[in-house]
Amino acid sequence: MTIPAPSDPILILGAPRSGTTWLAKIVDSHPGVLYRHEPDEIHPATTLPPERLLQVWVNERGTRTASKRPFFRKSYQSAVAFHLRTALAYALNGASRLPPPFNRLGTLPVPDLADTARARLAIKSVRWCDGVGRFARALPDSRVLLILRHPCGQVASVMRGARQKRFDLREEGTDMPFDEAFAVASAERHGVERRAFQSLPDAAKYAWAWVAFNEAALAGVETLPNLRVVIYEELCADPIGLSHQLLGFAGLTWTPQTEDFLRRSTSHDGPAGYYAVFRSSIAAADGWRKSMAPADQQAVTDVVRATALARFWPDLSAPKMR
Repeated sequence: MTIPAPSDPILILGAPRSGTTWLAKIVDSHPGVLYRHEPDEIHPATTLPPERLLQVWVNERGTRTASKRPFFRKSYQSAVAFHLRTALAYALNGASRLPPPFNRLGTLPVPDLADTARARLAIKSVRWCDGVGRFARALPDSRVLLILRHPCGQVASVMRGARQKRFDLREEGTDMPFDEAFAVASAERHGVERRAFQSLPDAAKYAWAWVAFNEAALAGVETLPNLRVVIYEELCADPIGLSHQLLGFAGLTWTPQTEDFLRRSTSHDGPAGYYAVFRSSIAAADGWRKSMAPADQQAVTDVVRATALARFWPDLSAPKMR
């Protein structure tokens, strides 16, 4: 069944390793939400009108997009359908790891098994930074949650993932897992020439990638009434209170299922997986202060302090100590 594009979707957006999945799962924990996880990884954003893109994305039901755990009970879906769909999602994810040709089973779509006409669509992206303004203006009934993480925290996480070889290089011959050309162009706009960029330490290069994404996402949108900037560290410090506000902004009610997920996802005791949403929120917010080399912290700070993005964190907007 083809799902029509809604006029009031919720878009959760942020640079990679900024807490987007956790925020998206907070939204997905609402019983009335239909969630699609990074459908633009399968169908990249284009210059198509946002309504057309939504039509494609909401009907993408591959395992990557439609089976991101944890799974939540939905008001538009029966209990039997929920358990059946959960079992299918696990089975298809497992099949994708089988040897050929059996791994082709993992390409089968995960059915919604529900009356999705009654659902509120939520989509998460870590790519579509330059389209957020177009999206918000074209769909005034939509709600956009743009999450920003302290650049040192985001860069520390990306560098850890790069060391663990968790990413594919986007461009052959580069040493960055994200769009290096995008980062270079951002640095050039701030007076850093291409040759100078290439001589920077890795932490500074990653910081410019962070700047490039967030400057593009914030360009001319902060005054839009249907967009809310979320600071990751503030969400970690007060997950229930701030989530109350964010769901209210999105037009969603507060439910026990969301509160239960927040309590479980912020109080994890022990090591957390790299992509896990269950972790200690305070440790996740401030862990970089101990794990990141002081020289790397300084390299990131020097990059971001010269941009308008520094205003979101007092330690970055304060004058540089001599």
